[in-house]
Amino acid sequence: MALSDQTTFEILKNSILSQPRMMGTKGEKETTRFLFDFLNKQGLAPFTEEIEWSTAILRGRKLLFVFLGLSICLFNVFLRLTPPYNGILSLVSILISFVSLVLFAIGLLNDKLLFLGKQAKGENVICEIQPEKQTDKPAIVYLVAHSDSISMNLPKFNIPFMISMLLGFLLVILLAIASSIISLIIYYQNNLESNLAIQVINIIILIIGILVVLIVIASLFVKEVNTSPGACDNGSGSAILLSLAVYFKKHTLKNTQMKFIWCTAEEWGIYGSKGYVKTHKEEIIANKDNSYVINIDMVGSELAYLGKTGLIRKKELNTKLNDLIEETAKENEIEARRFKSWMASNSDLAPFKKEKIEVCSFTAMNDFKFVHSPKDTIDKVKPEKLDDAVQLLSKLIEKLENNIAN
Repeated sequence: MALSDQTTFEILKNSILSQPRMMGTKGEKETTRFLFDFLNKQGLAPFTEEIEWSTAILRGRKLLFVFLGLSICLFNVFLRLTPPYNGILSLVSILISFVSLVLFAIGLLNDKLLFLGKQAKGENVICEIQPEKQTDKPAIVYLVAHSDSISMNLPKFNIPFMISMLLGFLLVILLAIASSIISLIIYYQNNLESNLAIQVINIIILIIGILVVLIVIASLFVKEVNTSPGACDNGSGSAILLSLAVYFKKHTLKNTQMKFIWCTAEEWGIYGSKGYVKTHKEEIIANKDNSYVINIDMVGSELAYLGKTGLIRKKELNTKLNDLIEETAKENEIEARRFKSWMASNSDLAPFKKEKIEVCSFTAMNDFKFVHSPKDTIDKVKPEKLDDAVQLLSKLIEKLENNIAN
């Protein structure tokens, strides 16, 4: 589907969208300028909105892991006190540590601890296409993609470190609770037969604790660097949005308003999306029953969309859009894979979903092994998958328009 003088892949390949563009670097400014100029040349009247972003989440995450390591050390000290203090103080410290960590994480994710990091300003790039029929309350389709990239100096270890620390901490808590309870039972019932069990449990806690503390120390050396070209994540999504904007400029919908949003600072805590939703919250809430959000987070070697999500009990991301995606893909003979994930919903769609809007999200999960690293290069992106994404989404949006009209 030829939507402009360049194919979607050519837009990606020949622009800053396939080059490093971490927030706070020259690449960030060049990306904003490129998106604005491209849209302006297509007569799409783009504009920018200033947002605030911070390094607090990534910095706070390190502090959280340090606190986690210190808590484990404290558990080991208390467990070696004389009864009943070993049991009582261990249980109290476990409760305080766990509650503190949960409250800290909640505060971090809800931007209550911005002072922990450096704060700066960025810009979302936006363009809107009005429907042919002007009404006071038109249906709205928000198309969202983040435009920034990021890399880690130790990309292979970042996620394994986090998972290992969290699992290790939870295991230590469970074992420490067991050790404390058994110790208190022994003390109050004079049952010395369980002493060996306590000793074994405490040795296991010590070993796991040492490993977790070593991982915490190693994680402090993981840093954000501007070395990822970000072709998949998320130059691909940004280029797809550009092609779709050009297409719908030429094929205006009758009853549906289109809003294209290139969000910035997603990699630091989805600040661009949060900023947009905060600025337009009144409109979003007023039209939530007649709006859809399509988030394009990554298209590389595959075209895939998020189905069920959730850490423990997985449920469908939306009630309608995924079925329409599947139906549209079959009608147009496009390969699009629906997948389950507990983490893929933590993207620019999250602030919209919080306001109870119907959302869907496209993410090439098979390419996650390349993201946030120098390996996220243009050769990882298949041109035909970008074309499939543009065709699928244009047909999907037209199908939504027909459903609204009916």
